[in-house]
Amino acid sequence: MKLRKSVCLVLVFLCLSTLMSAQKGQLGITFSALSDNDVARFRSVIDDSSTDAGKSFTYGISYLKPLNKWLELETGLEYLSCPIETKSIVGTVNGVTTLTRSATLSMLTAPVTVRANFLKYFFVNAGVLLDIDVSSNSIINSQTGLGSLLGLGVKYDFKNGISVFVNPYAKIHSFPLSFDRDQQHFMESAVRFGIAYKL
Repeated sequence: MKLRKSVCLVLVFLCLSTLMSAQKGQLGITFSALSDNDVARFRSVIDDSSTDAGKSFTYGISYLKPLNKWLELETGLEYLSCPIETKSIVGTVNGVTTLTRSATLSMLTAPVTVRANFLKYFFVNAGVLLDIDVSSNSIINSQTGLGSLLGLGVKYDFKNGISVFVNPYAKIHSFPLSFDRDQQHFMESAVRFGIAYKL
């Protein structure tokens, strides 16, 4: 746990240093809601339990740096919170009963994505996620590791330097780099709302 906290502090420091040293680009705040989440395994496992993910909320800061007229690099720091519930069938003296456990998944994410703009108001974004599971009582496998993101969005840039955007996306956390059949992966789809200011 101490190592996890140390890594989190280093990650926060690096992100804030990058944002504060930014000379050009846009600095913004984001909020993700309207989620539809799941916990999945990529190989079938014989198990008498089921896991459900509830509605998640994600808050973040973002930095968008233009690479050319239509391509931008986006990074930042996000915090996600999502309730998780597992149901297990257990045998008792009187027969079979269902045992329910609930907890909260908490995660820090540093996205590194590329945003491709087209038709003036639209963009596609994709990239990798550096995830750190900071849950205190999670009941699924740790989601610390790499993830991936794919999204489609619409934006509007005002003349005063303020920009707003809406960005539906899908994310896979704890990306399946190994063939560990027991590893659970948090699958997240939501809509991200953001407001940014041109530096």
